[in-house]
Amino acid sequence: MVKPLVTVLISAYNYGHFIEEAIDSVLAQDYPNDRLEILVVDDGSTDDTTERVRKYGSRIQYIHKPNGGQASAFNFGFERASGDVIAISDADD
Repeated sequence: MVKPLVTVLISAYNYGHFIEEAIDSVLAQDYPNDRLEILVVDDGSTDDTTERVRKYGSRIQYIHKPNGGQASAFNFGFERASGDVIAISDADD
């Protein structure tokens, strides 16, 4: 049986100092990497979030949008997620 595609949707706003730990935590899960999509929606950060996420290359889908609040970031991500299952996370989780 093929496992479902899981999208982990991470919202971020000026959490550069936490974002790598959040991403690394997702990548460390015991789930096939080819069935895992990680989508980081940056809700208008002005810190170093962009630079920290870019180091992961194509493994992470990174979208920067104007600040609109966490709900708008999650809604923005839901529209772009490909997963059969969508898990949400904050950048400081």
